[in-house]
Amino acid sequence: MSETRESMKACCECGKACFQVAWHCTQFWTTLSISAIVVWLVYRPNHFQPNVDSAVLNTLNLTATGGLRYDLAVDMSFRNSHRGLKIQYLDVSAIAFYNGTTLGPANDALPAPFRQGPKNTTVLHPKFQGMVAAVDSCVAAELERELAAGTVHVRVSASLTIKYKVGLIKQISFYKYDCWLWFPPPQVNAPAIFDAGTRCWLAK
Repeated sequence: MSETRESMKACCECGKACFQVAWHCTQFWTTLSISAIVVWLVYRPNHFQPNVDSAVLNTLNLTATGGLRYDLAVDMSFRNSHRGLKIQYLDVSAIAFYNGTTLGPANDALPAPFRQGPKNTTVLHPKFQGMVAAVDSCVAAELERELAAGTVHVRVSASLTIKYKVGLIKQISFYKYDCWLWFPPPQVNAPAIFDAGTRCWLAK
């Protein structure tokens, strides 16, 4: 009988010890999670947006065979406005569109990976040049309408894969931004200039 009581006592003590260990682990991870959330809210590493500082549209016209010829150069700036947060860009790509039609990715691969220190700005220069073999009649009609109206709209989409460290937390995230540009119709030997600057917005 005494052996049974001793065995039950040992089991109770073991169960109590296990409960205490589990409780301490829960407290530790809860505290760590709350700290991580607080640090995240303070630094907000996902709150940055690229900008298009300027752009040159040399060509955007329809060909005799129903194609669309384009020649576009863009200056895009990526600003890390945080005072103590370093960002590593693992991959950066850009694609140009007109009225939903893909004009093409940048002719040359954008430099990546690269690191960006706090309070730092990096400027990239994607260029898009080529021809879409055939475009929809609605796209062609819209381009003719915009050329006649005196304003041509082009969208540049930037995709970023970045890595950052907030406290003890390292995270890799993917973001996609849309940059809307508007130009007067380009003329022969007189490219259209966009120098108003515009912020790129997070794509939904």
